[in-house]
Amino acid sequence: MSAQRALVCELVGAGRGMGARPAFEAGRSVAVLRRSLGRAQIGDLVVAHVGGRSARVARRIGRADDADAVMEALLADGGRGGPFPAEVDAEVAALADEEGAGDHGRQDQRDQPVVTIDPEGAKDHDDALAAADADGGTVLFVHIADVARVVPAGGPTDVEAARRGTSAYVPGRVDPMLPHRLSSDLCSLVPGQDRNVVTTEILFDAGGEVRRQRFYRSRIRSGGRLTYPQVDARLEGDGAHHDLRRLAALAERLRSRRGSRGALQIQSAEAEFTLADGRVVDVEMSAETPAHALVEECMIAANEAVARHLLDRGSPAVFRHHEDPAESATRRLYEQLEDLDVPTPPLPDGPMGPTACREAVRAAALSVAVAERGARGAAGRGLRPLVLRSLRRAHYATDRPYHSGLVSPAYLHFTSPIRRYPDLVVHRALLASLGADEPGPGPAETAEVAWSATQREREAEALERRADDVCAAFLLSDRLTSGGHDTVFAGQVTGAIDAGLFCAFGEAFEGFLPSRRLPDDHYRQHQLDTGLVGSRTGRRIRLGDAIDVRVVRIEPLRGRVELEPADAPRRPARRAGSRGGRR
Repeated sequence: MSAQRALVCELVGAGRGMGARPAFEAGRSVAVLRRSLGRAQIGDLVVAHVGGRSARVARRIGRADDADAVMEALLADGGRGGPFPAEVDAEVAALADEEGAGDHGRQDQRDQPVVTIDPEGAKDHDDALAAADADGGTVLFVHIADVARVVPAGGPTDVEAARRGTSAYVPGRVDPMLPHRLSSDLCSLVPGQDRNVVTTEILFDAGGEVRRQRFYRSRIRSGGRLTYPQVDARLEGDGAHHDLRRLAALAERLRSRRGSRGALQIQSAEAEFTLADGRVVDVEMSAETPAHALVEECMIAANEAVARHLLDRGSPAVFRHHEDPAESATRRLYEQLEDLDVPTPPLPDGPMGPTACREAVRAAALSVAVAERGARGAAGRGLRPLVLRSLRRAHYATDRPYHSGLVSPAYLHFTSPIRRYPDLVVHRALLASLGADEPGPGPAETAEVAWSATQREREAEALERRADDVCAAFLLSDRLTSGGHDTVFAGQVTGAIDAGLFCAFGEAFEGFLPSRRLPDDHYRQHQLDTGLVGSRTGRRIRLGDAIDVRVVRIEPLRGRVELEPADAPRRPARRAGSRGGRR
């Protein structure tokens, strides 16, 4: 008997019967056992147990042209989105409501004017902020939800949180690390409710240097929830309370200090899709604003403070390690930018150490930023990825606290225990070091968490990228239906392989232009991966180059868009089969 595997499939017609075809990967359809169909029908997404030449429907998810159902199916395809185990539900149900609860020695700071600042639509609030003038400087209070108090180490909820590793976010929904009773209620720092927190209190002098830091459990009551746009509007106008302006001024000093020590800053924008009634109806590119910077700097300060504390005491912990760029990657980046006519400072002839490589990549990022503002217009969409690819990926580690991008000798994740498991483990390490009644993690546990959390984080990031690609494909398909399939888009080359070009176009769309569709020559990849070169003419098509394109084919469920040059003979754009087609 063939081994079976659970797979998310689309039900398709197959002769007189029905077949199950993999929804998000290449594969052939197999016959579906009719007795297992239930209410499922052609055009539905299902979880199927596939083995040999047949499949059995285990669960119907929804229609393949319904974006909400597709997001749920993507989570299922990534092994996420399922319910919490019964023993977790039982443990959480037994928790008393946090209202009025307290601990011996917990400081009462409910009169402190604290505020939470989050993206619009956020359901869980890990952190709250406050600031006060003291000793010629500024005291920053970063209050983080005391998740360790309600999630005992080794209990069912803790085991499940460790397995999940992180919350995963796709447009319109979240697969949380912790049950909603915790993540959106008891542990969430909602306005007007008493909540238990772990507080990081840091005194900065007028120049942004740390003069004193301490940590303790406390109890707060948030005076209000602000969104990033609300904070930006208040800071731009006259309506910002002096506490908010104090936080903003401190964040500006901290960012300036990070910049002066050589921290890498690459501006980027993320696509935020809006779903309604099963459709993707809009997308906005969210760039960093002063509100983002305010929150980011306060969180970095708290993370560094806890890292220093645990290092000083030799406590086992999970750090966030980011290595300096490799010399080979740095030199290749400079060769690529030179090939693309982006001026950069000269590199030394001799060997380059880690510090020199880090500083060189930072200089390259600044050169790319200048190129964006110069004659090449929005070239950053093609050039910035080169800088990012020259960097190593950050990961969790137990013995390497250094973070290259921040140029921080001691860094970890402490500020999001609702949605990241390493943060919860760090909370336990911190509380144990303070003599609280919490068991601290040992070296074996932190090593296991560092490895597992890195894997779960990368899986979640890949899933979230796929979800964005799928939503972009859905939105583009609807735009073409309403605006015309002959629409010509002003595009820009963002990547190149032998098979063709990756092009960005519109607000948030990306597609692939096969090299076979390029006229008059046979193109191959340039040796520096900076574009394509015509074999006969020597014509160059480079990263950052403008190119007008039309859409030839869309595969919404796989998030794929095929393009052609706008001046190519027109052929009708189409979806791939029935995948994602609105009916």
